[in-house]
Amino acid sequence: MERKIQLMETYVNIELGNSPFLKLDKGLQIPYSSIKGITTGRPIPNAFKVYGALLREMRNGLFRAKGSYQLHFFENELKTLHLDLNNFQVGKFKISKLIIGVENPEEISKNISERVK
Repeated sequence: MERKIQLMETYVNIELGNSPFLKLDKGLQIPYSSIKGITTGRPIPNAFKVYGALLREMRNGLFRAKGSYQLHFFENELKTLHLDLNNFQVGKFKISKLIIGVENPEEISKNISERVK
């Protein structure tokens, strides 16, 4: 699944491609001020699937873990970027974490970290 991350002046623009499970056609625009922390790779939290797909290592959709909602979009746990969010609103859900599969998670993490205050 093709995903694209663009670092804008005040936010991160994340295009998720065609997500068949959630209506995120316009992607996500996450202000840097909403990002509390950034990590990469493992561990992936144990999570209950609320809506979407969970097949072996692949996750795509809305999940619930430790009492909060999370968005997971990845096929390979090792190539993931984790954004800890300050209750970022997506539809009717407040999202505490976004885990997204990308080719170069360490480089993207470094670039975002430079902009997060």
